Amino acid sequence: MRKLMKYLLIGAVVCYVIIQAWFIWPEYGHKLIYRFTISPHTTLGRDAVVLHTNKLYAGIDKYGGINYLSNGAWINTIAGISAPYISFRNPLAHQKPAFDQILYTSSRTFTSGADVTAVTFSGYSRRHPFVHVTTTYSIFNGSSVLIHSLITSSKPGVRAWVGDRVQTNTHSIWFYVPGVGDITTGPRDALSPKLPYIAMIGRANQVIGLYYLDTSDPDYFFYQWNWIASLYQVKLGTDPLDLSRVISTRPVTGMDYHKVADSQYKDFLCAQSGLSITASPSSIVTDSGKDVRYTVYVHNVTENPLRLTSMVLFAPRDITTSRPYTSIEDTIAPDGTSVFAFMIKAMRGGDFYLYPAVIVNGDYREGPWTHVFSNGPGWYSADMHNHSVYSFNPEDYPVRDMTEAAHAKGLDILSLTDYNTFSQAAACRAQSTPDFMCIPGEEIANPLWGHANAQFIHKRVPEYLSPQHWINDVHAQGGMFFVNHPYLSMRKWTDWNFKGYNGIEILNGNKIAMDPVNVKAFDKWDQLNRQGLHLFGIADSDAHTPYAVGRYRNYVFATSFTLAAIEQGFKKGTFYVSNGPMLSFTLNNAPMGSILTVKQGSTLHIRASYDPYTQAPENAPDLQKILLLKDGYIVASSDNSPLNYSYHADKPAFYRVEVFTGGGGFAASNPIWVDVKNK
Repeated sequence: MRKLMKYLLIGAVVCYVIIQAWFIWPEYGHKLIYRFTISPHTTLGRDAVVLHTNKLYAGIDKYGGINYLSNGAWINTIAGISAPYISFRNPLAHQKPAFDQILYTSSRTFTSGADVTAVTFSGYSRRHPFVHVTTTYSIFNGSSVLIHSLITSSKPGVRAWVGDRVQTNTHSIWFYVPGVGDITTGPRDALSPKLPYIAMIGRANQVIGLYYLDTSDPDYFFYQWNWIASLYQVKLGTDPLDLSRVISTRPVTGMDYHKVADSQYKDFLCAQSGLSITASPSSIVTDSGKDVRYTVYVHNVTENPLRLTSMVLFAPRDITTSRPYTSIEDTIAPDGTSVFAFMIKAMRGGDFYLYPAVIVNGDYREGPWTHVFSNGPGWYSADMHNHSVYSFNPEDYPVRDMTEAAHAKGLDILSLTDYNTFSQAAACRAQSTPDFMCIPGEEIANPLWGHANAQFIHKRVPEYLSPQHWINDVHAQGGMFFVNHPYLSMRKWTDWNFKGYNGIEILNGNKIAMDPVNVKAFDKWDQLNRQGLHLFGIADSDAHTPYAVGRYRNYVFATSFTLAAIEQGFKKGTFYVSNGPMLSFTLNNAPMGSILTVKQGSTLHIRASYDPYTQAPENAPDLQKILLLKDGYIVASSDNSPLNYSYHADKPAFYRVEVFTGGGGFAASNPIWVDVKNK
């Protein structure tokens, strides 16, 4: 016993010494040794300082990296924002470029009242000590961090690449603005960017943006999986190189994150012109045909008068507005505001966006996007196969994370279909709002048969019975039965002889649209419909993370935004599948999902057209092709234009269309069935 106590005492002393060394001994001569607890759950380690106001926290480590950033809700996807980021060899000439860390050895902190508002670090490049860097971090407007770096070299004419690197802990979504695009799928401007603005959305539903002040266009975006860097090629010398940029955060609340990122960028441009543009309400939920008051405020944030010469409100064709202001003469005094009021009205149900624009002192500036959700007859976007923690997978996320991501990505409807359970139903329904609906379902999974979705049910369907029992149970509950990812490896559907399918998942989010797994599902869908079945095709993300939600979606026509109307739209087949583009398809003015009876020889008129991505129509890719398929075989096509096709009915058939756009955009309609009778 004495020996045990002796060992325990020695162990306690060793632990105490190690702990003291960890907190006291400076590593590599570092002089920055701080430790701060920012929230009940987050503690920054040693060698860190925290900037904070009542709205924003930013944790900065000894290398100048921003490791934590919070604006209202904690951002736990940020692994670090390296500022600045330096390479002394061409980063694109090497698969694994070597970037230097800046070792900061001294600091000065500036305070304002109880808040830490600014800190300046001074240090040098770890690999190249002749490069000296002084960086000041400060918070302004309560929601942004200004990073101001001065970089010098005791050796003149040293070529380097400087910029910043943002890294995440999870699969977050990157954008490049302008030209709002998902960098992970290749933005059009990525190799030749203009006025860089990099944006990211994380689990906490905030867009984090990084943009540059008073600099030319960067040479490169360097992207690798979960991090991205923007880089400028420069020559360093004794004259300071000034690299100034802003990191800004903006919450996402029921608004398409592309629009939030773009609004952040617009705010930045407005600030450069000395004004801010805001609108009230910032988000509108209304009923179709109802007038709503919409007010725009143009505020002068400078100490000089601003001359306002034009103001206009841009709205889509389905939003009517009172006569916009187009040409005016107005002087906005310092700290003054011009106010403009409109009456707007949504003419149908669905999601819309509008924004104001002005010309001030000769500069054209746009205000932030406003999301308008209208409840009425219209098209609503739905992702009907996704998972949460109720699937009991350690990688899955809470219900709230999944629904908030879906809402932020512009989805109106998310269905959580967890494996062999309906226990998520209450948590799912609790996340529904007037402009967002969470519908519980079940993914019935059995390794002998495969996976299937039970939709619009009210209790669990046991997975240990045969698929025919599944189908019968689903229909007894008034629901719909879809075969999921029938050709996905290890989860293939094994028997097509059961009766009562409602449809097939023809696009699964684990694969791109034209992947063989999805192509085989399309072929099977057409084959079964040629055999006389009336099966609908559905597209789903099959997401287990917020990152993956919304990769595919279904646009369903409903008479109102209610569960009963949405369910009716799916049961009628009045929906189509898409990874973004919207389409229109009618046969003799009948919508998709219809069953028409016509006389032999009568004329059928088919119309199909493409609408841009709803996420960012101002940057949507161009239409490439529309295909018309009869019984699953191509019979007509139209390049770069709507399709108009007429023919004489000869025998029973089904018709559907596919739309292809630039950037991999794809959409496919559900069929219209035509039954031909003899004259």
